[in-house]
Amino acid sequence: MIKVNEVSKSFDNSKVLDGISYEIKDGDFVLITGENGAGKSTLLKILIGLLIPDSGDVQIDNFNVKKDWKKISKEIGVVMSNERSLYWKLSGRENLDIFGGIYGVKRNKKKEKIIELLRYFNLIDHIDKPVENYSTGMRKKLMLCKALIHEPKTLFIDEALNGLDPKATEEMIFYLNKLNENGLTIIMISHILHGFNDDIKIMHLKDGKIDFIKRMKEIKNNSNGDIYSYYSNILSEGEK
Repeated sequence: MIKVNEVSKSFDNSKVLDGISYEIKDGDFVLITGENGAGKSTLLKILIGLLIPDSGDVQIDNFNVKKDWKKISKEIGVVMSNERSLYWKLSGRENLDIFGGIYGVKRNKKKEKIIELLRYFNLIDHIDKPVENYSTGMRKKLMLCKALIHEPKTLFIDEALNGLDPKATEEMIFYLNKLNENGLTIIMISHILHGFNDDIKIMHLKDGKIDFIKRMKEIKNNSNGDIYSYYSNILSEGEK
């Protein structure tokens, strides 16, 4: 579904991505991890067409991201880390109505989808409350609603768990797991590893390259209950 072919990107003569190649299959859930500066956000922005690579290319459903961005934009949903992508003075309903219109969702379908999403994410009781009065967790969930309003095939997420308390983090991961179980392909940057389904893939970037790719169940089976320590050991040992 998504093919990344020898993608490289530099800023000010500093190479951030160095020949990344990978295929993401329909229905995959991929967590992109790595230290600050490893190239995670740069890779995500290239995948969604916000940045153009210096070399290499990305294909989504046989469309080239550089050439066919408008076509691809209808097939993907994007959640960036900046909550200011929402209209804070407007309600949850009004926000989704605006973004549904931008994506060309028909009026009757849009009304149904707004109710469906707000109910699914437990925001229905706050449907007409201004977003500025939402908690951080509520705004994060509304950003997911915004990204899903046009029923995309693939969801790209940039560190949506940042700033959430433990309960809100658990709730958000629950929703993401369910969305993936229902067939949605998800590519997500995250430093949080616990709580995700066993079949998700963890892609670790280091120095602009893919350092390793492991399924969560592989890490769990070898972690003795301590995912983060095992993950740290992988990094320190340089295991592939």
